[in-house]
Amino acid sequence: MKQRRRWMIACLCIFALVAVWKVQAETKSQALPLSGVTVVVDPGHGGKDDGASGGDLKEQEINLAIALKLRTELEKAGANVTMTRDGSYDLASDGATNRKREDMKKRVEIINTEPNDLFISIHLNTYPNVSIHGAQAFYRKGDEASKQLAEIIQRRFNDLTQTEKKSKTGDYFILNESERPGVLVECGFLSNAGDRKSLAQSSYQQQLAQLFTESIEEYLMALTL
Repeated sequence: MKQRRRWMIACLCIFALVAVWKVQAETKSQALPLSGVTVVVDPGHGGKDDGASGGDLKEQEINLAIALKLRTELEKAGANVTMTRDGSYDLASDGATNRKREDMKKRVEIINTEPNDLFISIHLNTYPNVSIHGAQAFYRKGDEASKQLAEIIQRRFNDLTQTEKKSKTGDYFILNESERPGVLVECGFLSNAGDRKSLAQSSYQQQLAQLFTESIEEYLMALTL
């Protein structure tokens, strides 16, 4: 009888501990700034499409490196993350007659069909004038929500790169065809030696990932006010 009572008490203690753990876990989750938010992270280019290049750097590789760090930061903040790609490939099917067109359509399809609150498409720039540098955020024309997010990111870009660029409307397929709020970001110029040096560094890529995460937090906070 005593042994059975001890066993029952032990079981009750275990159940109580599990209940307390669940409450603590739920409370912690609710306290995270991006809890319940889903973000699509789109590393531009991939596969045979390297995008821009500078020296031995390829845009598709830097885009992916930033995107993977961004996924980690967003998940740490409580967000769910959908990646359009998480490796060195594009989204076109085998035998596609126009790989670039099919790749872009599939990226847009992910944004429009997967449950999400916003997207961020990560790119790098290049320009014949090698003195041009800095980062810039673009948004869909007439989309006030995306414009607000782009302006927040641009302000943080300017603080990071010590430039005075402005966010702009962008005539890009992924912006024009997407039905969710989102931005396309050009994180720097591979044609510029200073930008190129920074973009190659893991620590700078991490700074960009944190910048985007904090910008998304600020954007969503403004929506609730």
